[in-house]
Amino acid sequence: MDPIPSSIVKTYPPRGPLQQFRLAEGFAFRCFRCGQTKKSKLVTIYNGDWQRRVCNGCYGRLLSLYQTPAGMSADDERVDELAAALLAALSLEEAREAERLYRAAESRAQTLSPAALQFVASAEYVSSGLQAAPQLDWSGAVICLSKAVEVELISRFLEPLRRETQGMDLSADVDDKDLKTVARYCAGRTDRSPEIGSLNHFLLTAISSSRRRGTSPTVRAFLHLASEWSGSSWVLDRAGLHSALDALTTQFRNPAAHTDCLDRYDYQACRDVVVGQGGVLWRLAIAVQPHTKSRPTSDTSRA
Repeated sequence: MDPIPSSIVKTYPPRGPLQQFRLAEGFAFRCFRCGQTKKSKLVTIYNGDWQRRVCNGCYGRLLSLYQTPAGMSADDERVDELAAALLAALSLEEAREAERLYRAAESRAQTLSPAALQFVASAEYVSSGLQAAPQLDWSGAVICLSKAVEVELISRFLEPLRRETQGMDLSADVDDKDLKTVARYCAGRTDRSPEIGSLNHFLLTAISSSRRRGTSPTVRAFLHLASEWSGSSWVLDRAGLHSALDALTTQFRNPAAHTDCLDRYDYQACRDVVVGQGGVLWRLAIAVQPHTKSRPTSDTSRA
């Protein structure tokens, strides 16, 4: 442990790698998370390193992540809780700065929905301030990247599918174990949109089940939508969108919901899948663009 700047009056129980101490005298220090200079008798130390001091404001924000322990709720609920905690860890000014910085660094950001941009920018902003940071910080950032893909999928094809199936009888699909989550949402029986795993399972069913393609109004409506997309071959290929979503959920999203051992290398690998050079967000944005229809050439134009 590095030298302590003042005698310790009280030691508080550790929370993950964070531990608070009350000192006999106040002293000025620079918070290693937000970079601001503070003066206080109450200080939080990261990993027993007195050079990594955290201010009270940042401690409260980080603590919200540690209060979402694995095993306390269902996976989907934990994912939502961690994502919400990470977003809440940013002040309004930090959130705006995060989006500004990400837009400046990534010109393709303009293709994202506002919700997806918020998740990606927040994950990037938080991760940029971490140095071998708390593992739940990285889990939250990883989950925010997966949530960015989830909300983009909802925007790009689930909401259009809901409009496409309006007025259709989806009762058989609501009772179908492989289609019911998406079908219930499209039929208006729930306002809670499906999470990324359910969306990917629906996609796999639409790709691989010849029976559903002939009998399911939800699947037929989805295939009709996809037929209008320029990248439908990638969307409807098991090695395309489905494979990318499967990698995202099994390698990153699900471990983040179950464990507390994700690190910056996990985050970087997840980032490559989501917003790397061939990231799923960029491929999805391109894939759902409508076909470019060539204009017929008239006899007079050939003359």
